[in-house]
Amino acid sequence: MRDFPDGAVIDTRERILDVAERLFAERGYSNVSTRAITDEAGANTAAAHYHFGSKDRLLEEVFRRRLDPLNRERVRLIEACVAEKGEASIDDIVRAFVEPTWRKPDNEGERLFRLLSGRASTDPNPEVRKVLFAAYDAVAHAFVENVAAACPHLSRQELFWRIACIYGAMLYIRADNGRLQEVFGDGFSLSDPDGALRYALPFLVSGMRAPPVDADEAGAAAASVGHPRVRTP
Repeated sequence: MRDFPDGAVIDTRERILDVAERLFAERGYSNVSTRAITDEAGANTAAAHYHFGSKDRLLEEVFRRRLDPLNRERVRLIEACVAEKGEASIDDIVRAFVEPTWRKPDNEGERLFRLLSGRASTDPNPEVRKVLFAAYDAVAHAFVENVAAACPHLSRQELFWRIACIYGAMLYIRADNGRLQEVFGDGFSLSDPDGALRYALPFLVSGMRAPPVDADEAGAAAASVGHPRVRTP
């Protein structure tokens, strides 16, 4: 072990995770070797193999370390809404999905993970896509199923596109790449969770509540399948 600048002693596994997160975020997964990670972490490749087995498993653990608590919180919030009201409204579901993400603490680790998530979301490497999809899989299915149950007025096609807008807004706000600050000025920041929840969240909910574009198709689909109740994740 070695002392980090704040004096804390961090074990080998955590050092490797911290360095991997930073290098993957700054350079991209495909441009970072296991040797580069272990060298910066003051460890050896045998230690990386012992703790993680492979580079893609190391990436998976980087994601799980950040996302497992986040996704548990999302599921807990949806389940709490269902337990309290018997079913969750679209307002409850969208808030449960995005609020824990936007309220993450603004520290260096979270900044790097936001950068990594942005890179990973557009990375064509099949190893990265497999890890990314698996990390979000359970909460994504739960979210889509609950939204579908709360929005029987939407066809499956329109549901797909509206949920794509939610994902897009959530990821763009989380990434906070500074582009809009250049347009609006330094007084604005996407890193402001209160602003996101006050202004962006109602906009997203209103979009889900809007009348369907494919009104006839949605009506026919709802009549054929009924109106499913909200499914708890």
